[in-house]
Amino acid sequence: MGIEKLTTLAFSMYSNKGAYALLLGSGISRSAHIPSGWEVEEKLIQKIGASQGVAESEDWHQWYKDCYKQSASYSALLGEIVKTPTERVQLMRSFFEPTDEEKEVGWKTPTKAHLSIARLAKKGYARVILTTNFDRLLEKAFELEGITPQVISHEGAISQATPIVHCKIPTIIKINGDYIDCQFRNTTEELDEYPEQMKLYLHRIFEEYGLVTCGWSGEWDKGLISIINDAAHSRYNSFFAYVGEAKNSIMSLSRDRIGELMPIESADNLFSELYEQIMALEKYDANANMNHEMMMARVKKYLSSKQYDIEFADIIEKWGAEAYNQITEVAHYNFQLSKEAFDRYLGIHLRAIAPLLDAAILTARWGNGWHIKLFGEILIKLCIRPMKNGEITTEGTQYLHALAPMLLLNTIGIACVKYGRFKELNNILKLSVPAGNFMGFYREPLLSLLGGTHWNNEMWTVLMGASYYYPFSLFFLWQLEPVFKDYFIIKSEYENVFYMWEHLKSLVYGYNKCYLIEFSVPMGSFLYKRNEYKMRKKESEPYILFFEEADKLKNNWEPIKQGMFGGSYDNYKQIHEQAEAYYQQYRKY
Repeated sequence: MGIEKLTTLAFSMYSNKGAYALLLGSGISRSAHIPSGWEVEEKLIQKIGASQGVAESEDWHQWYKDCYKQSASYSALLGEIVKTPTERVQLMRSFFEPTDEEKEVGWKTPTKAHLSIARLAKKGYARVILTTNFDRLLEKAFELEGITPQVISHEGAISQATPIVHCKIPTIIKINGDYIDCQFRNTTEELDEYPEQMKLYLHRIFEEYGLVTCGWSGEWDKGLISIINDAAHSRYNSFFAYVGEAKNSIMSLSRDRIGELMPIESADNLFSELYEQIMALEKYDANANMNHEMMMARVKKYLSSKQYDIEFADIIEKWGAEAYNQITEVAHYNFQLSKEAFDRYLGIHLRAIAPLLDAAILTARWGNGWHIKLFGEILIKLCIRPMKNGEITTEGTQYLHALAPMLLLNTIGIACVKYGRFKELNNILKLSVPAGNFMGFYREPLLSLLGGTHWNNEMWTVLMGASYYYPFSLFFLWQLEPVFKDYFIIKSEYENVFYMWEHLKSLVYGYNKCYLIEFSVPMGSFLYKRNEYKMRKKESEPYILFFEEADKLKNNWEPIKQGMFGGSYDNYKQIHEQAEAYYQQYRKY
């Protein structure tokens, strides 16, 4: 669903607590395998048919009409099948209450939507819930949340109910009745014209409250639509959610109330997302960065307990897929690379992965290995470039495709070094990317694709508008500084960790043999920075101390202890000396 409309709804409900009424139809209970009113009627007619020796009919409602000279209604059907109120309740219970087998598979129990609505009600955001459903899934969801709502299931109960404005608990209004009471509204006549007392009650609600509809098409409830249209427009907005294609009745109602049509994946998705965003808004004041702050609040929550593993995977994979789609949408590289094109693609890539960058830092800090592993999978995905037959690529321009995964890898690297997650970092650095990546038609080590630069210094001078010894290094140092601004006390601390990561990455690159043929390792700003620190007698800088510890602690040095370089100081020492010889030969200062 569009994040803008969902955010608008979340912000409206958060800012106007309790000012929105929910109108829920049968769609909200479909995933719980609750039959609609029409389906229940049909099953009752089938029972009558079976008792008369009729096993099949193309149209059971028409069969009933032909047989009994009247349209089917609950009262008539129940009167035919059972005689006492107790028998009626028992008969209807089979349609709405789960058997032991159904309980085992989660049928006819509150869905994610019901539970999220109950939580919104518990928090005071949904004080009025209207429903055309006969089932009791809402009441069960409320019970699970420890709430006892006021329930009005027929017009006779209105006069006995506490006025909504004075009611301290949520109110559920079952517009068309409740299966336990066996007082249903389901015939065309019943749905076209509501009793006067119910009409006045609903009329007032639609005038005083904003409206959010879900699982309700409006096709059968002409009387209800008439009440909504007759009510003066509330000062609050109206949101009409739909799955697939909006029905004409909903589109017309949306126009009449000057409301918002809101496409959704499902009722479960809508209300769980809505609840999460409103809860995030409780924690973070709405500001210009509202969407981003809400998303990060959710990440922190999902990292806090194993029970949220599925939600964490869902949101990270969703952001990864969205980033991939945004990037591949513009993945056409048949032009000469220029600074303008570079800046444009950089902006697209940064916007696409913005939530992933902050989420990666939080995950490195608070997550476990499984959480961090997900980001490795996203790195691989972002390296894949869809190819089309006949597509032409200008050599060098295709490396624009690496911007997003390089930014994400460097973010993961800096964060993992800062928080001592060397085992998890090593697992990511050992990954490989299948054929179809931006380099071509062969599987490549992830570090071969993302660990070093694919452009020479002359091209970097064009892209950055100035000449530097290690432009590739400085580009990422500067680009990621704003991302880490809240995680370091001062800039120099960030720079130290960046150099630790950059140097460590270079050594792992060599150790994992990510070079093509002859030995080579990426070089970067860490080379002249370490010389500068020593010349200025800054040997106590964290970057200098970090690598000095390797020679002191040997196999107990954290990167080695956590499995880097095969968990062996001897391996580390060997690649370190080999890399130093390479640096001395090819450094640019």
